[in-house]
Amino acid sequence: MIKKIVADAGLLLEEAGTVDLDKFKVHLWVAHSEQELELALDTDDKVCTAGNRGSTVGEALKWLPGIAKDEILFLSRRVGFVGKFTQGQGTTCGEWTRPVNAKGEKGFFKANPSTGVCPVQCDFCYLRGIPFNSNSVALNVGEYAAQVARKRRVRNRSIVPPVVNLSETGGLIEWAAEYGLQRLVQAYTDATLAAGSVPYWLTKKHLRGVDFNGAHIGISLNPWAVMAARSPKADTPGGLLDFLSKARSQGASTVIRWGPIVPNYGPYYDQLADLVHEWGFGDGRFTVDLLRYSKRHPEMRARTVQHVGGGDVVGTDRIAPADRGFEFRAHKWQEPPEVQRAHLERVRGYFPDATITGCKMDASVAIEWVRTGLIQAMPCACWI
Repeated sequence: MIKKIVADAGLLLEEAGTVDLDKFKVHLWVAHSEQELELALDTDDKVCTAGNRGSTVGEALKWLPGIAKDEILFLSRRVGFVGKFTQGQGTTCGEWTRPVNAKGEKGFFKANPSTGVCPVQCDFCYLRGIPFNSNSVALNVGEYAAQVARKRRVRNRSIVPPVVNLSETGGLIEWAAEYGLQRLVQAYTDATLAAGSVPYWLTKKHLRGVDFNGAHIGISLNPWAVMAARSPKADTPGGLLDFLSKARSQGASTVIRWGPIVPNYGPYYDQLADLVHEWGFGDGRFTVDLLRYSKRHPEMRARTVQHVGGGDVVGTDRIAPADRGFEFRAHKWQEPPEVQRAHLERVRGYFPDATITGCKMDASVAIEWVRTGLIQAMPCACWI
């Protein structure tokens, strides 16, 4: 059971109304000043004090013995939201997108209304290789609204970010579906649209009660056999397609992120393709994701495998990523190009009339797939 903690009591009480805190079970308020303590006491919930904001996590753990950091969801405040992702050098994400600053660097704009480990807990997710201190959802939508509306200089002309990726590092929609934060998702969506930008949400959860008119909505889709085994808290493919269909009927643009493609599930992908056609998305837009692991991801670290005979350990082997058929390309361990191409050909066969692109593929090999028409020369789904 995740414990919910309001980490910036006084600063957030005014804006916290966007998440219906009166209906949202809060286990602890952490105050950092006399004023915050006074305001927090008015909530009639459990309250503790911390000397400074840097000690929030430690103080919370003292008050909730036996709880680990990743078992706490902090409802907190953030100073910086909107930033430029320009770290995709060598990938389609870094080379096929538009410049996002005066230096001509390519990428996209992202915002982090939440950070930490997404509650869906996919074992292949890159977030598992990032040592977050805790899970945090930012409530100060007003500050986000001011930041996203701020003009930015790109090659000496003033623009607002055309699209803001709100799903890059934490999964606010997933937390919302888990704990009833629909009003917060609505607030971030509305603030982004009011600034003249398109909010992009990507999820594996069916979120009800939010109007996504004008937004760009994506679902990350895999056969249920894959999701049940590797994404334990994801919704079913049918539930996700229902969510995408409702978003489209509201006026959202939509995309399906197909994968990450896991080998040895061939017939299940056949069935999933039939389901997508049944829902009327067969001629839509697809971003094909492939298995990629960072060096720090637990799945791709060299590990010791014990061979047991007659109940006794008889030997150990060190299994490295390369021994499992992966190559280090475009800053990640991933399957070799011929395997990736086979995956893409299969998706193209499923959806011959669709617009297909790749997610952070190695651009040095993907350019040939563009020339042959296997994929289109366009950036990731977070760009419209």
